[in-house]
Amino acid sequence: MMRTSDRDSTLTPTECVHALRSVPTGRLLYTEDALPAVRLVTFAAPRSEIIIATDNESWFDRLDRTFVAFEAGHVEAGTRAGWSVVVLGHARTATGSEYPSGFDRSGISPWTIRPSDGYLVLDIEYVTGRRLTLPRLAGDQR
Repeated sequence: MMRTSDRDSTLTPTECVHALRSVPTGRLLYTEDALPAVRLVTFAAPRSEIIIATDNESWFDRLDRTFVAFEAGHVEAGTRAGWSVVVLGHARTATGSEYPSGFDRSGISPWTIRPSDGYLVLDIEYVTGRRLTLPRLAGDQR
């Protein structure tokens, strides 16, 4: 039987950011009415920030200047091997005219940025990640 330590390992901060850049969606974790809440979002991680496209939904304004968490990951269905990264940091709202620091006019943005576009920018203050292999229990055909 494989021990957890044989199939799991810690990712370096650089590996965490590289992994984040490989997927288009993640989960924003925040507090709502004193309870934990999660929202699936589209994001990019160009530098030391997570940039979430808000589609100008005013809902995201409530997270301006709050401390939030963000998680993204990927697991291959056949092998159940993958990774998970968690980011903690303060969020702030921004618009396309502010060009979040990781994006520039040279085209590295995954989206077209217009001056009126709204974003939630999460400064990566703490990042941790793991390679993992999820167990397949006897009889599990998923």
